[in-house]
Amino acid sequence: MMRPGHREALRRWDRWLKGLEAQIEIDPDEPADQIADRRIRLQADFEAFCQYYFPQYCTAPFAPFHRRFAKAVIDSPTIYISRAWSRDHAKSVVAGLFLPTFLMCTGQLNNMLLVSYSHDNAEELLRPLKLQLERNPRLIQDYGVFKSLDAWEADKFVTRKGKSFRALGSGQNPRGTREEEARPDFILVDDIDDDVLVRNPKRLNDAWDWLSGALYGTLSIDKAKRFVVVGNIIARDSMVVRAAKVADDHEQIDMLTKAGQPSWKERFTIEQCQYMIDKMGYRLAQREFFNNPIAEGTVFKKDWIQYKKLPQLRHYQYLVAYLDPGFKKTATTDTKAWILVGLHKGELHVVKAFCGQASVQEIIGWGYELHQYVQDRSGACELVMEEVFLQDLLYKDFDAEAKARSKPLPLKGDKRKKPDKDSRIESISGYFERGTIYFNAAEQDNHHMVALEEQLLNFEPRVKTPKDGPDALEGAIFLLNSRVRLSADVQVQPRRGSKHRV
Repeated sequence: MMRPGHREALRRWDRWLKGLEAQIEIDPDEPADQIADRRIRLQADFEAFCQYYFPQYCTAPFAPFHRRFAKAVIDSPTIYISRAWSRDHAKSVVAGLFLPTFLMCTGQLNNMLLVSYSHDNAEELLRPLKLQLERNPRLIQDYGVFKSLDAWEADKFVTRKGKSFRALGSGQNPRGTREEEARPDFILVDDIDDDVLVRNPKRLNDAWDWLSGALYGTLSIDKAKRFVVVGNIIARDSMVVRAAKVADDHEQIDMLTKAGQPSWKERFTIEQCQYMIDKMGYRLAQREFFNNPIAEGTVFKKDWIQYKKLPQLRHYQYLVAYLDPGFKKTATTDTKAWILVGLHKGELHVVKAFCGQASVQEIIGWGYELHQYVQDRSGACELVMEEVFLQDLLYKDFDAEAKARSKPLPLKGDKRKKPDKDSRIESISGYFERGTIYFNAAEQDNHHMVALEEQLLNFEPRVKTPKDGPDALEGAIFLLNSRVRLSADVQVQPRRGSKHRV
């Protein structure tokens, strides 16, 4: 018995198909010689082929990475190729609809397997191709009726000319997937990873053995064979990552280029991309759009971030406001941070934070705001900036602002020879684990404090994430530690869940 949800899904598909037929106009009286000429012309131009037969999909021009992918597949009768593309960059459309149709129409595809993490998902990914062969007026006019009177099911269909298409879930037996004497000659592995699989090393190893052995082994040794793996990278170790290592041809496409511009600029604006990133949050956006999975809380755990009401600033033993200007202009170092940290009765308090993308003028404004914030509360703090190459340029900006305001900032440089950034940041996790760091409850909803917390939770050594907030926090803690013997002064608390004291 069909479930109500399935009936509604079928109704939606029926409405879509009727719209498809209405959108794609043809001349039913077009002469046969014109049809033949068009077939020849379009078979020589993949992009034009797609634009003519699939106008409802081709709403934006192809990007160069689409063309590179299609050319590599079409020009190589035998290839193992992988692509890790950002979400919404048409990997399933190009790999699962455009290329199979083109290869079939040019006589280069006889038996296709579409493989995904489950049989149902594979069937769903194969559905657009099946529906196009059933109802696309232009394809049918130029190549004849595809739908056969039998062997036309959702998970397997064979055209009237014997071209076979089949959906297969990961781990299913691929043996016996021949169509008469034809072994599979085009295998598309799409969306093969899922969250459960990549968290279980044994399951991942078993799935990889199946893909590399049973599945790949269905291809002919001496005949044409195209093995295509597409997806986005959702874990450090995954099927897509492993396929990239053995592929003849691999390319990764993120939402934004290293220059910070849309990779598919023909379709997306930078404002549209940034909106998605902002709404999704940095960590999830990195996984979905940048093939950069980040495990939240790898070093700094969520329950280690403590907020409370802090004492008045005049009661602090020492206060340091540390600036990491993040002066380099790259995709992962374009944030800046200025963090005010205080030492009070053996505890480290993050009093106020500025953390995010900012111009030099905005950074300077942060400094004046912090300085005034402390003065208004009868406190006294050191304002310190990291000394790195080209910081003289920033000092000039500070001097110019001081003249404009008639009020210089008492800013000085941190000249210590710093060890590796990741090692330094990781070293302060012990203060969090033992409960000796608190954040200002009055600032908990401030977007700068939220950004600092997010950077801490997203931090992983040797993984590309914004680290200016944690780096500035480490700098402040180091300077506070240099003012007093924190190892004796900080009353270390026992580790949570532990029965012993450190």
